[in-house]
Amino acid sequence: MKKKVRIAQIGITSHGETILNAIRKAPSLELVALNDLKDQESRATAKKLGVRHIESYEAIIADSEVDAVALVTPNHLHAAQMALAIDAGKHVFVEKPITRTVAEGKSAIAHAKQKGVVLMVGHNTRRRGMFRKSREVLESGKLGTIAGVEMNMSRPAGLFADLPGWKADPQTAHLVPMTQLGIHFVDVVHYLLGPIRYVGCVANHTSMPGGGLDAASAVFRLESGVPAVLSSYYVTPDVYSFRIYGTKGILSCSVNGVSLQVLKNDKLVTDLEQDFSAEGYASYEEEMEEFGRCVLEGREPETNGEGGVAALAVIEAMTESLKSGRIIDVKEILR
Repeated sequence: MKKKVRIAQIGITSHGETILNAIRKAPSLELVALNDLKDQESRATAKKLGVRHIESYEAIIADSEVDAVALVTPNHLHAAQMALAIDAGKHVFVEKPITRTVAEGKSAIAHAKQKGVVLMVGHNTRRRGMFRKSREVLESGKLGTIAGVEMNMSRPAGLFADLPGWKADPQTAHLVPMTQLGIHFVDVVHYLLGPIRYVGCVANHTSMPGGGLDAASAVFRLESGVPAVLSSYYVTPDVYSFRIYGTKGILSCSVNGVSLQVLKNDKLVTDLEQDFSAEGYASYEEEMEEFGRCVLEGREPETNGEGGVAALAVIEAMTESLKSGRIIDVKEILR
C-alpha cells in the first residue's frame, strides 16, 4: 500500500493558499504538481515548493504520477472539472459548494461511485474545535430540549477591490453570501442537529458590484421540528455567531470559541468557556489529512459527496423560495 497520495492542486491563490499549506502538512499526502490561471504566480509557487507546474488542467488529469486533485476553483467550474478527474480515475477533493446545482452534485457522486474513487467536499467548519466541543455538549444533555438556533456568518468580501469577477456575476454565483459563507453553518446544523427540512428565504442587493443578491436571511424547520434562522451578508463587517437555545441553557459559538450557560436556581451561570483562537488552520489540516487517509484506506470521508449535496440542497431551496415566495421542502430539491 502506498504511504502517500500524490496530489495536484488546481487554484492556489487566496483560499487556495490555505489548502496548499494544509496539503503540505498532511502526512498522508504528497504535493506533486499545481496549476493556476495566474500562470506567473503558479510557476513561482511551484519553483518555491519544488513541485511541478503543469500547463493545463487537462495535462494534470492525463498525468500518471497524479493520484488525486484538490479543486480550489470557482463554483461553476466544479462539475466539469470533477467529471474529467473522476473519468480518469483520480480521487477528488473539491471545495464547497460541491457544484452549482444539486443535479450536478448527484451526477458527480454517481460517477465517483462507478469509478471507485474518493470524493470529498471541503466543509471544514464542522471540524473546528468549537463545533466538536458543541457536539459533546449536545450529547451530554446539558442544554435540555433544543428550542431553536440563531446563526450569522458575514464579511465584507463583496466590497473588496480584488473581488473575483465570477463572484460578482449572478449567473455564476447566485445568492453569493449563502453559497460562500452561509453554507458553512448549514453543514454545521446538519452535523450537530440533523437535516434541515423546510426553507424560506428573503434577500436583497445592497451595494456589491454586478447587482447580485448580497444580503440574505433564511428560516428553517429541521427534520426534528426545531426552528432555526441563518443570516449572511457579503457587504458588512465580520460576524461569526452560532447560538443554540435549550430549555436548560444556551450554547454560543463566536469566532474565538464556545461558551455554555446553564440554568441553576433560575439563574444563568457559565458552565463552560473555551477559547479555540489558537487552533489556526487546524480544521483545514485535519480535512486534508483525512482525505489522504480515505484514499489510502478505501473509506468514505466524513464530508462526502452526499453531505455536500445535502448542504447545497438547502441553498438551492433558498433560491427557489426567493423565486416562488413560498416555503420549500428540501426533499423536493433532492428529488
